[in-house]
Amino acid sequence: MVRGVPLDDHAAMYVAASRRRQLPCVGVVRRFDERIDSETLAAYAARLAANPQGFGRRVVRARVPGARARWEPASVLPPLRIETEPRGSVDIADLLDEEVSTQPDPSCDPGWRLTAVADSEGGTTVLTWLHHAYGDGRGILETAFAPNAVSTGPLPPVAPVAPVALGTMQELGDVVARVRRGVIGGARLGREAATVGWREPQSDLARLRPALTALRTRDRSVGARSQRRVVALARMDSRAWNEAAAARGGSGNALLLAVLANLLRMARQSRGEAHERPLRLLLPFDTRLGANGAGSGQETSANAAGAAIVVLPGGSPAYGRLDEVRAATRDALRRASAAIEATSAAGPPGVVDAMQLLPSAITHRLASRVQGYADGVASNVGPIPAHVGDLGPYTAREVFLLAGPMRTDLTVCLGRDRDQVALGVVADPARLGPAGGLRERVAEELAGWELGADVG
Repeated sequence: MVRGVPLDDHAAMYVAASRRRQLPCVGVVRRFDERIDSETLAAYAARLAANPQGFGRRVVRARVPGARARWEPASVLPPLRIETEPRGSVDIADLLDEEVSTQPDPSCDPGWRLTAVADSEGGTTVLTWLHHAYGDGRGILETAFAPNAVSTGPLPPVAPVAPVALGTMQELGDVVARVRRGVIGGARLGREAATVGWREPQSDLARLRPALTALRTRDRSVGARSQRRVVALARMDSRAWNEAAAARGGSGNALLLAVLANLLRMARQSRGEAHERPLRLLLPFDTRLGANGAGSGQETSANAAGAAIVVLPGGSPAYGRLDEVRAATRDALRRASAAIEATSAAGPPGVVDAMQLLPSAITHRLASRVQGYADGVASNVGPIPAHVGDLGPYTAREVFLLAGPMRTDLTVCLGRDRDQVALGVVADPARLGPAGGLRERVAEELAGWELGADVG
């Protein structure tokens, strides 16, 4: 990794959000048939911590006012929680809930954690929980867990930071670039306002209107947000998932969004909200180019996801045809792609650039609020790389992906692990209402689609 690489806009927002306890984290849960000893787990953590393209780095504050924070190499072991006393499935589920409610922050300490707990059947459950600033799901899986990124020798010492003079010059250049972007973005916004360009569908101001409208109409009267998170893990045959979607006229993404929508509808009903309000579902998609995503190792683990907002009706859970969901998804992806193409042709969005002139604390707060107008997130990472299941000489029986809701109610992550579909669901329990726990609701929801899923 190049020393002193500035954080991208997404990573900077996630780091700033940590200070307001919004839990912008992602994770990987792996279940092994074998009992894994503490020495093997510690050696594995040391290998992950020595990867400068993954977890072997920290966030360092800028010395020059107005410059962005930057990544610096730092090989430091994270907090390790290794529970050797065998536990039952209920205790393990409670432990996972406890761990995903933590907030690792790469600007204060190691931005990730490793937890392992022995089960009563001779196996081990391992959770790697990390700050979202390290990258999006696909980038993290391909880069942070890469088997050949570093040697498996002893943990190297913390790398020194860049010389003060060189670092200061880099930060001054960053400030100049941000001011230039801010001036150009402000001019674009002023031109739009002066020429009534905000009425054009692809204008910067017009693209903000749905988010601002949704923020005003969101029902916050019940189910105040909490800092706690709960987890449900579901696994089913990949062919059964595909067939269930196809039989109802939909794709795998459409079925994933329908599952998310129904879980949110259940929560609305349970907490007594007027549930006719439309649902706004955020669907991330990968914007990287090429088979491996990026042109350089420096960029591979970056946040390279765009996002489409899929709007579906509120009301009661529904298990019929998926044609409406599929059409709404196609329309949302088309709008998001058109916005990206317009940005590529005309330069960065004026709103984003104009915000460069504001203090970072203000821009991060505004950006997180705009991002938070979605009710839930459905993330389809696709095939999980085989190396993610490897831990020393062991190979995981099951692998699940997780993402902590950031100003949303619930997140569903889908990964394809060999011939299985694995769903990792994380929710804010304060937004679920009193009618049953998350695991029971996920089991009920998948049964509604006639999917024989193992939920825990």
